[in-house]
Amino acid sequence: MAVVTALKASNGDASANTLIKTMEGMSFDTPKGKMTFRKEDHQAMQSMYHFKIKADPAFAWGVPELVREIKPEDMNIPIKNKR
Repeated sequence: MAVVTALKASNGDASANTLIKTMEGMSFDTPKGKMTFRKEDHQAMQSMYHFKIKADPAFAWGVPELVREIKPEDMNIPIKNKR
């Protein structure tokens, strides 16, 4: 999905340098929602989901129950490179 989005944005230019520049800061849709490559270090940032397993007698297995969505802007992921 990332490559297709980048190739569309670069008008099909698949050279490494073009794709790197195109993907820096690029957002695209995934099955789990929007993902963005952070420009500063190319870290893929996407919402994460905090859930707990609930015992439900209607099922022979645990049922995941959403506690909250943790958005990328709520995460303190450090930038470790020296760019």
